Amino acid sequence: MRLHYLAASLLLASAGSGSGGGGVGVEGFAFPAAASRGVSSGAFFASRRSHSRTLVASSARRLSVSYAAAPGSSASEGEDAFMDASMDDTAAEVYSSDELDKEDKEEEDEDEDDDLPKAPGHDLGILLTWDLDDTLYPLTPVIGRANIAFSMMMSKLGYTDVSPRDISRTVKEIRSEYNDDPELFPPTYVQLRTKAIRREMVRFITRKNLEAVAVDEGTDVEKLTSPIVTLAETKAQRSLDNSAVRAVYDAWENERHAAADANVYPDVVPMLKRLQRDYPHAVMGAVTNGAANPLKMPLTLAPRFDFSVSWGDDGIARKPDRAIYEAALERYKEFAPGDKPMRVWIHIGDDLAYDVGGSSAVGAKTIWTDLTEDYGQTAEARLWVDDPATAERPAWSTAPEEELVMRKKLAEGAKDRITATVSQMSQIPDAVRRIVRDVLDE
Repeated sequence: MRLHYLAASLLLASAGSGSGGGGVGVEGFAFPAAASRGVSSGAFFASRRSHSRTLVASSARRLSVSYAAAPGSSASEGEDAFMDASMDDTAAEVYSSDELDKEDKEEEDEDEDDDLPKAPGHDLGILLTWDLDDTLYPLTPVIGRANIAFSMMMSKLGYTDVSPRDISRTVKEIRSEYNDDPELFPPTYVQLRTKAIRREMVRFITRKNLEAVAVDEGTDVEKLTSPIVTLAETKAQRSLDNSAVRAVYDAWENERHAAADANVYPDVVPMLKRLQRDYPHAVMGAVTNGAANPLKMPLTLAPRFDFSVSWGDDGIARKPDRAIYEAALERYKEFAPGDKPMRVWIHIGDDLAYDVGGSSAVGAKTIWTDLTEDYGQTAEARLWVDDPATAERPAWSTAPEEELVMRKKLAEGAKDRITATVSQMSQIPDAVRRIVRDVLDE
């Protein structure tokens, strides 16, 4: 069962077209420039979740939107993951207009029922921050679809021999270069991938130039002299159009968001709805190192989130650095109703080192999402390996071996900082209740 993206794209794009100014497009969705930075104000996203939820719900009613979630799919280059994410009926949810109307009515009835027990700390200042990749959706099918979009754009621009695996290899190469030189300031994830795309394009153009010279000289490319090779590389650097690099990256990131939107775990949205019924004043934010933003996922996460903080935003360092979590605490102040002081902060994520260890060092209570196998998390395969040099990791994993060794040590040290562990996303509201109750009892 496949998401009817075309109709949804046209409708949502028209809804955002009157916002004015530049925007970011995600498979036809139009977002104001502010929203692309994690700001939920503007014509498309209102200052709170209510407007974006209304827009998405009304769009779904008119379109009878359906989407698929494939927690267990995997593929080395992405094609199998794309098919799994597109065709797996078992995890799909279908929303008809009648069902959405019924769902909204049930929510209103629940909210208005005075006999419902209040959650502990119901009216307190609460901040819930979330990791995204492999916490709210499986990363493998998402990267798989993004890589297909990457390959299609590269081919469209004439770079027919460059594959996603080439880019992953080059990202690893660049990350190792930065790790080897402590004087270099590490680039953000976006900068890493953009640099890798550029480097592969230059290699492609250089190779074509050298092949042409070799034909003219009646020799093999391998026999060309070093000065000729250097000249060909320089010519390639100068001839490369930066807009082509950006077009490829944008195609990859846009599809990444669309694929994440389609592959959110089936129990995530009901879980978030329950949390927001239990804690209507809670502020929801994302804290991520990846190139993801929940506000660009209009069918699932956007109506539930207030902000997103990402590695690279205004010079913010990556997790587990305390600066990225401190930035989230600052964002809370922008969205807290009535300047309500924060009493409880809980961070939820799948990474022991970066989510549990990093956030707890800044004062957060933590929920570790160590999910059951059917969710398709990849942390065990890409992070908790005994020997990073020989372990079989996902093809898209680009962390250098030395980083994995350090990360494993951090993870071991973070185990005693876990406040709660869940194996199903539906367990999170109860875990939050217990944590809030314990904080109030302290």
